[in-house]
Amino acid sequence: MTLLLKDRAKLVKLFHKNGDCAAIALKKLRTLNDLRSGSGPMIAFILKKMIDKFEESGSFDMKCGRGRKAIALTSVEDVATALQEASSSALGTYSARGISRTLDMPVSTVRKILRNVLQCHPFKSTHVQELVPADLPKREAVALQLLARMEVENAWPWNILWTGEAHFHLQSSVSTQNCRIWTRENPFEMQPLPLHSQKVTVWCGFTAAFIVGPFFFEEIGPSGSVTCTVNGTRYESLLRNQLIPALQQRRCVDSTIFVQDGAPSHIATPVKQLLNLHFGNDRIISRHFPTAWPPRSPDLNPCDFWLWGYLKDVVYGGPIANLAELKNRITQHIQNITTETLRSVVEHAVLCFQLIGQTVDSKLNIS
Repeated sequence: MTLLLKDRAKLVKLFHKNGDCAAIALKKLRTLNDLRSGSGPMIAFILKKMIDKFEESGSFDMKCGRGRKAIALTSVEDVATALQEASSSALGTYSARGISRTLDMPVSTVRKILRNVLQCHPFKSTHVQELVPADLPKREAVALQLLARMEVENAWPWNILWTGEAHFHLQSSVSTQNCRIWTRENPFEMQPLPLHSQKVTVWCGFTAAFIVGPFFFEEIGPSGSVTCTVNGTRYESLLRNQLIPALQQRRCVDSTIFVQDGAPSHIATPVKQLLNLHFGNDRIISRHFPTAWPPRSPDLNPCDFWLWGYLKDVVYGGPIANLAELKNRITQHIQNITTETLRSVVEHAVLCFQLIGQTVDSKLNIS
């Protein structure tokens, strides 16, 4: 019989309360669950192995069902992020097959996660970047790692390449996923958009010294360039064919620290392989890497808290006739950003990490 998580927890308690005796623990669990003597849930030898594994890993290693592999927590997080992004889009729809293509994950696994794992955590249609208690240690960890690097090398933060992408609609709007309303309560702000409104999807990255891009996600169709969806394959192609050559031209690949948020397309297998090849684990700050970018933290990435909002103000200063003009304006205004501005923005980002570090120190009463 399959043992429920709560029963496994009971067994651990009964095991330690009864002199580390597996046989007594099993007997008492059978009594509590009103099972006849000699029936389930496991033999003493298996219980001892389960407890040894629990004490070693802190996990009961629960399976989805008899004979089935457990669903990795990272897979659940990836599907949850993809679902949240889909719910915040203009169309507000998603499909298991679409998420499967984006994540390069079997559609059966995606459906299983959507059906069995995420059903207890429905996503609201409003995209709310509200921190949850589990996020705080992750923010503190990345802040302390960045500050520790600064102690060793003062110039380290100036070599960080902050990256991100955003949708710019022809009808004078930017994807609300990249525009933040700072409030303690959900404002339920709505932005009406025409169905299938014309837009461009822009990627950009910058350090304290230079800016790379903009690069547009588009493909050539019968009538010219057409904006396409960002997935792992297209994102990897942009990095390989656009970003890496641009950094190589500047001869700074070996000193650049690459930062990206946790979007599903950012942690596709080909993307991670490419990033590892050029930057190595120690110069990548991203989900699925040793230094993980904290979730729901647009306030720490200057692409989110500055770049896209700034571009919205200057790009939509007047009417725009077509997508070509929209792309030209975005390119022009990005190229007009001065080095002094970039340095100031990065200094502000570093200040955010320093404030988090001070909060940690105050918790630990460190002078």
